Amino acid sequence: MLTLVLALLQQGAAFARAESLLVRQDLRAARVIAEQLVRTHPSDPTAHLLLGRSWFAWPVVGRYQALEEFRTAARLAPADPEPLYWQVRVGDYLGSDEGEVIMREALLRIFALTPAYRDCWALFGQLYHDPGIWRRTDRALARYPDDPTAAARRAEIALALEEPSRADSLSAAVLARRAPDVSAYVVRAQAAFLEHRDSAGQAWYDSALAFADLDTAGVLWDQVWMIASPAEVARHDSIGPGEARRFFDWFWSKRDPNLVTRQNERLAEHYRRLAEVRRLFRLLHPFARFQRSPTFRALAATYLHDSALAIAASDTGFDALAADRFLFPDLLTVNDTVGRLTVYARANLSARGIVWLRHGRPDFWDREQGNFFAVHAWTYDTPEGPLTIRFRGIPGAYGDHGDYLVAPPHNRREARQAQILLTTDGTSIAAPLVARGWSAFFKSEAAGRTDLYIRAAPESAAAVLWDERDEAIEHVAGAGFLRLTAPPGVYRLGLDVDSAGALGRLREAVRLPAYSWFTLGLSSLALAPGDSLADRETVLQGMPADLVYPAGRPLAAYAEIYGLSPDAEGHASYQVRYTFAPVRSLPGRLLRGAAPVVFEFTREAPARGMRPERIVIEPGRVPPGRYRVTLAVTDLGPNVKSQTVALEITIR
Repeated sequence: MLTLVLALLQQGAAFARAESLLVRQDLRAARVIAEQLVRTHPSDPTAHLLLGRSWFAWPVVGRYQALEEFRTAARLAPADPEPLYWQVRVGDYLGSDEGEVIMREALLRIFALTPAYRDCWALFGQLYHDPGIWRRTDRALARYPDDPTAAARRAEIALALEEPSRADSLSAAVLARRAPDVSAYVVRAQAAFLEHRDSAGQAWYDSALAFADLDTAGVLWDQVWMIASPAEVARHDSIGPGEARRFFDWFWSKRDPNLVTRQNERLAEHYRRLAEVRRLFRLLHPFARFQRSPTFRALAATYLHDSALAIAASDTGFDALAADRFLFPDLLTVNDTVGRLTVYARANLSARGIVWLRHGRPDFWDREQGNFFAVHAWTYDTPEGPLTIRFRGIPGAYGDHGDYLVAPPHNRREARQAQILLTTDGTSIAAPLVARGWSAFFKSEAAGRTDLYIRAAPESAAAVLWDERDEAIEHVAGAGFLRLTAPPGVYRLGLDVDSAGALGRLREAVRLPAYSWFTLGLSSLALAPGDSLADRETVLQGMPADLVYPAGRPLAAYAEIYGLSPDAEGHASYQVRYTFAPVRSLPGRLLRGAAPVVFEFTREAPARGMRPERIVIEPGRVPPGRYRVTLAVTDLGPNVKSQTVALEITIR
């Protein structure tokens, strides 16, 4: 008995000594002790695991010897996931299809032992999956029907297998055991969107956002980083505690394709696209040397902080079979739009998958055969003209099997277009209507702010003002007559109109002017059918969206004058001039002339902050036709003049 105790003590001391040597990177001495332990205790899995770790740390060679020791340890201790985990590390180190197979088989055995071991699920997500692989994983996890982690994993698998009803049911079981759970909420949202239950999907996604600050695993960001711009990536990286919900609200609000509705249709479209690209464009060989090149991963970190998408420039091309031998110029000085463009995605989505996710199904899909590369060209019809992105397959290594990179641009125009990959993403929700309407600016009653009025037809409309950070400053909806109020400055205006489900969309820059009580300025000019002087809101409400007026009715005009100069008695003298300049073709101007209709008055009034300017024009004073109408005001004291922007109207 004493001999056995001494032997166990010596064995324990040997293990401790070998562990200490491994920590100090004295690999040779550690391996000698481990080999001795394996010889004296061939059935001890811990000894084989120790020897395998010694070989795994050996420089240059040793991974295959380590793999054999880890397999022996797993055979001797079939209920211990640790030897299997070290097999995963060997496969990850080896890379290529061989390493991927080693990783996958070891991970599947780990899942059969425990559904949540270290970072195994994250590692599994980096591998290639087909339906057969997903079903094997599902069977392994099904051994734990009462484990919420296993149910959560199986829900993700059900989504990958395009079984949204089962995914929803499994996620419901997760929430019954450990609510709130952001991942389960997101899965239920995806399942609803895939079944076109968009209201339910929006509700489940809102539930996920309500607990966004509990999302320590980054589930919400993992769903959307592929469509984020560099500025959005930087903003996400800088969010602090309590700011996650606000970030995602901001992220999606700027992408809302229909401001009239309460739902954000782009959200549902994103998740349906995500299901498409995971099915159609997942990398078939994610562990190919090209994808795993340390040089290439460093480039990804350089360009986008190791995030969504990195574009690297190279004037010398690349060797797909030896990616570490890339010859890159100085990336800080070379414009990344003029070299060879290569896309690296961290979610096993090829370049085509990223573009599809950002822009949807291409309007035109062309394929051309080059001398050495097979090239696909996708073209999208955009308001700015056709957008073409070209993709190149790499023969031999993996390109023949479906993995593509962004091809080098032919010219500067294509180079500029390629940059759209990083900066924009779009909706496929059509907006065929052309909105009729006008906008008008007035000084707000709130200090330091300007009122923007919009009349849009059809009647149902909504508008948003976004500032330079894409924050929504003001959001209004109504029956076509809208007012937004914001400080003076440049904004991005979003305006949507809806007529029986048909949508019209406008996104453009707008400048809200600054009005002063001390400098002469004019609001916009408003015209409405009417036979009496009226206030601002009344005239604007009556102003038709198409600016077409009946010839047999009087016109009521309204504007506001700011900053008139007082004389010694506190009064201001000023001249107003209304000009209706006919809009005619060149032959019309030559044959009939183009004499304007003018109404001119000199007025005197107390010089206070704002003076309303109003007249009623009797029927017949302005003949039927098209006119550009302006109001000019001259402050007679300092002899300063201001004029409104022309308003183009039709009288008929």
